[in-house]
Amino acid sequence: MYIRNLTILFFLASCSVTTINSDNISFDDSFGNLEKYELKKCLKSVTEEINFRDLSFTFAAENINSQGLEFNTKYVGKLILELPNQSKELPLMAMRMQTTNYISSNMADEEKKRLKTLIISDICKNIINHAK
Repeated sequence: MYIRNLTILFFLASCSVTTINSDNISFDDSFGNLEKYELKKCLKSVTEEINFRDLSFTFAAENINSQGLEFNTKYVGKLILELPNQSKELPLMAMRMQTTNYISSNMADEEKKRLKTLIISDICKNIINHAK
């Protein structure tokens, strides 16, 4: 019984420390750990050398009502993709809309992180079309 539990614990621990091989992907200083992880995870099957730079996120509010309580927020993510093997440099962009105004700052921060992840995912799908 004890050995079985220990085996399961060892298996789960080994799965949690698995790394993603991404020697062909490089980032500049504009990328945080979350963005790097999401891109590496998405591009794990791409073998071509890829360089990323100039990541930026912009947030713009629109359609504020008279009480200032409800509005739409537009989130735009931009980065530049460099493919040295193909001598390409491509600016890529993705946009998401959020229609909820959260009162709690914790909920708003979590929603921002979620939308950043979705934007990175959208950009990644576009990258797969350009990289082999």
